[in-house]
Amino acid sequence: MRCEMRFRALRVLPALAAGVLLWLGGHLVLAAAGPMISVGAAPSLKTGSPEVVLIEVSDFQCPYCGQSAREVLPQLEERLVRPGKVEVIFLNLPLPTHPNAFQAAEAAMCAGYQKKFWEMHHLLFANQQALAPAQLQGYAEKLGLDVSVFQKCLSDGQPAGEIRREMRLAEELGIAATPIYLLGRRVPGSDKIQVVETVRGVRPYEELEKKLNQLLDVK
Repeated sequence: MRCEMRFRALRVLPALAAGVLLWLGGHLVLAAAGPMISVGAAPSLKTGSPEVVLIEVSDFQCPYCGQSAREVLPQLEERLVRPGKVEVIFLNLPLPTHPNAFQAAEAAMCAGYQKKFWEMHHLLFANQQALAPAQLQGYAEKLGLDVSVFQKCLSDGQPAGEIRREMRLAEELGIAATPIYLLGRRVPGSDKIQVVETVRGVRPYEELEKKLNQLLDVK
């Protein structure tokens, strides 16, 4: 299950040509070498410097993204992130069918500028029915942010350029629905990720854990 851009068909662009696309077990798998992508300064959750990476491409107003964030991410964080095995990176893809998604993404990024991205991430996904612009300040207050700085960040649209960059990256990868998981490896000392597998839609934690453990086993 996933949220989609209904006016745009899903397409695989030349960026994926380096890999082999297979449909296995009801989801798309990018076998062999996939695209090399740059994640810039996208929010990251990690302990130490793990090589294996899971990129969450998500929309704060998408109900399936919310389900994944509430049910899958906490297990991933406890079992693989905290022990230093896997890094989680968040990429924004606010869909045009969700009117509050873009500013919710801005709110999370503005919180990130105050070192509270993941706390805001969790709070927004826990309150998906209350993402109107007027409600975002209350979340900043709850997290103990400097509210005046947060509000200025929102009103100036400071994160908008980065969010649009992430949206263009998703489009280049043929991603038009959320949630999507990109599994891969970080190139040491860089912002480059070598994607090796793409998983579409809400998946059980156990399935993602198995795939990530397979990557961990390959040295």
